Amino acid sequence: MRSILRWSLILLALLVLGAITVGLSFPLLATNAPSGACVAVVEGWIEPSYMPQVHALLAEGAYDTIYITGTPRNFSYTLRHGDTLAVELQRPVTGELLVNACGAKNAGMIMEGSHGTLLADSVFGPCIDRKATITVDTDRLRFTPTFNGHPDPHWELLFLNYVKLNGINLHALQRRVTIVRSNGDRQPGTPSFADAAAEHLIAAGTPAARILKLPTVLSGRSRTWANAQRFAQEAGQRGIRRVDVISFGIHARRSRLTFAQACGSDVAVGVRCVEDPELQRGRWWHHPIGWTKVLRELAGVPASYLVDLPR
Repeated sequence: MRSILRWSLILLALLVLGAITVGLSFPLLATNAPSGACVAVVEGWIEPSYMPQVHALLAEGAYDTIYITGTPRNFSYTLRHGDTLAVELQRPVTGELLVNACGAKNAGMIMEGSHGTLLADSVFGPCIDRKATITVDTDRLRFTPTFNGHPDPHWELLFLNYVKLNGINLHALQRRVTIVRSNGDRQPGTPSFADAAAEHLIAAGTPAARILKLPTVLSGRSRTWANAQRFAQEAGQRGIRRVDVISFGIHARRSRLTFAQACGSDVAVGVRCVEDPELQRGRWWHHPIGWTKVLRELAGVPASYLVDLPR
C-alpha cells in the first residue's frame, strides 16, 4: 500500500513538473502584452547582441521615455594601445586588490594608485588572478596596457575580466570611471548593466534624449526584484501609471509579474519580449540548452508567479 502511495505521489509530482515546464517553455511565459504605455523599462542585463531587436520594439511602441535598469556589472573592460582606464573611488581605501586579466602576446599591464605603481605584469595567456596590496589611503586607480614592440593602435592589448577590492566588485566602490582613449577622447565607463545597455541601445539607433538610466544595487530576492523596486520608486515619484517592461524570452512573464508586484495596483504593467532563438516553439526540448534554460527559469519562479497577479 505504501509503495503504491509513494509511486502515485512521484507520478503526480512528475506530471505537475512536466505541465509547469511545458507552460514555461511556450509563449505562455515569453509573452507580449503591451499596456498602451508611453513609458518603457528595459532590463539592462539583456545581451548586447539583442539590442537591435530591443531598439526595434521600442521604435514600434513609440515610447516617449525609456528607462534602463541594471545592477553593477563586473569591472570588465578592454583597452587598446594608448588607452587609460581611470577610476575615482567614493572614499580613500586600503586593502587587497584582486585583478583578473589577460591580453595579447607581448602585452602587459600597469596599475597605479594615488601614490605610485601597485602592480606591473605581463598579461599574455589565459585570464588569471593577480594580487596587489594598497597600504596607503588611495582614492583613485589607473589601468594602462603596455606592449613590447610597435602595436597597431587598433589592437586590443588588455582585457580586465574583473577587479575586486577586499572582495568587493570595484564598480560598487567607484564614484566615476573614465576611459581616456589614445586620441584624447574621454568616454564614461559602464559600472552597471544600465550604463552598458544604454550605450548599446544608442549605438542601435535609440535617441539618447529618451533614455534614463536607473542603476541599482543587488539586494533582496533577485536581480529582477532589485530592478523592479528601483523602477517602482521612480514611478511613484514621477506619477507613472502605465509601463511596458522589455525583457528577453522565457524570463518575460516573471519580469512582468515582479514589476507588477513592486509597483502595486496603481501602475498597469505590460510586457514585450525579444524572442530567444535557443527556445524555439516546438523544438526547445531537442537540445540540452533548451532544458537548461526552462528548468533554470522554473527554479527561479515562486509558485505565486506562475499565474498573473490580480490588479
